[in-house]
Amino acid sequence: MAGDPMRIIVVGRSSSISAGGLIFDAKPWIALGLGMFVFSLLFWLPPVSGITRTLGRMMQATRQIAAGRFDVRLNLRRADEIGSLGESIDQMAARLDGLVQGQKRFLGDIAHELCSPLARLQMALGVLEQRASTDQMPYVQSATKKAEQIAALVGELLSFSKASFGASALRLEPVNLLQIAEKAVQAEKTDSFEVQVRIPDDLRVAGDAELLTRAVANVVRNAIQHAGNSGPITLDATEQPGDVTLVVSDSGPGVPESELPKIFDAFYRLDASRTRVTGGTGLGLAIVKTCVESCCGSVSARNRKPHGLDVVIQLPKASQLSAAK
Repeated sequence: MAGDPMRIIVVGRSSSISAGGLIFDAKPWIALGLGMFVFSLLFWLPPVSGITRTLGRMMQATRQIAAGRFDVRLNLRRADEIGSLGESIDQMAARLDGLVQGQKRFLGDIAHELCSPLARLQMALGVLEQRASTDQMPYVQSATKKAEQIAALVGELLSFSKASFGASALRLEPVNLLQIAEKAVQAEKTDSFEVQVRIPDDLRVAGDAELLTRAVANVVRNAIQHAGNSGPITLDATEQPGDVTLVVSDSGPGVPESELPKIFDAFYRLDASRTRVTGGTGLGLAIVKTCVESCCGSVSARNRKPHGLDVVIQLPKASQLSAAK
């Protein structure tokens, strides 16, 4: 009909969705998306990276606190919740350090105060033993034996206290590990037990000779007491790039895996029913840990296969002293 609009259908075909930009142009949107991604990355990366580093420091600090290193401090300078958490961790570590140091100082003071009356008691028992009759002698000897056990415990407490508080004024020096081991073995070895020392004669570590001798002697004594009849006790040392590892091995029954982390705690005994005659004072390995850590080392224990126990002492090499200067 004349004057009516003409309807025309146009059909087009394109090899791409954008039809060369005629229908849809994706380039501006892609550029916008990339710009937003780069902006978000630049905006969020610094704070997220800072939070991640701070959380990593917190995790490392809490692991050290769990291992007994209460001198760890984070000293975070943040005004947010993470900074408050770091400050709480520092306060907790300081509180634990104060409690532990106070306990050690208390034990040392008690042991020191007991020395004088104990010496007078032993002197009185010695005089009484000379004057006691035959019927009274068993009682006097029993009292003398008990006094000797108390004296041994007091001596261990004094050694523990000295090792604990001597670290602050300790000056590490190069020491010959073979000489330390031989001196310690000589102090503890008897003809009934075989102790083999396999340490290179030129191996030197950084430490204090007195503390290291006491530590190795206590480990050897512990091995003799609990595994001396099961086979030879060996002392082997290996050298790594930055430290030296000394391993004291025995062929005894070992320690249950769940108890291994506890054997270096003060007054710990594997069997709670043990007396001080069969189980010692419970301070020997605690003194080992304190002495070794005072020399910037570490000590751990592991079971051997099929049986036996390894006490592993790691100490810095003597060359680390010159590198630190």
